[in-house]
Amino acid sequence: MQIKLPETDLKSVRNIDSVELKDENGRQVGQYMFGKGHGRIVFLFGKYRGSFKTHAECQAFVEGVLAVLNPGLGSSAAARHP
Repeated sequence: MQIKLPETDLKSVRNIDSVELKDENGRQVGQYMFGKGHGRIVFLFGKYRGSFKTHAECQAFVEGVLAVLNPGLGSSAAARHP
C-alpha cells in the first residue's frame, strides 16, 4: 500500500485546509491537515496521529505507519536502505 501526500506550501495557505488521504484503490485511509501557523497534521486509519513541521516528516510518518502495519510487504524506502 502506498499513500502519497500532496505537496503543500504553507506560505500560500491562509486558513487551515485538509485533504482526504486515499490508498491506491481509492479507499479513504486518513486525513492531512495543514495551515500557516498550525503546521501539518496527519491522521491515519482512525488510530495514528502525527504533527510535523515539514512535508518530508509527514511522508516519513506515513511510510513508518505503513511499514509497521505491513511488515512483510516492505517499502520502497526499506528497499533502498537495507
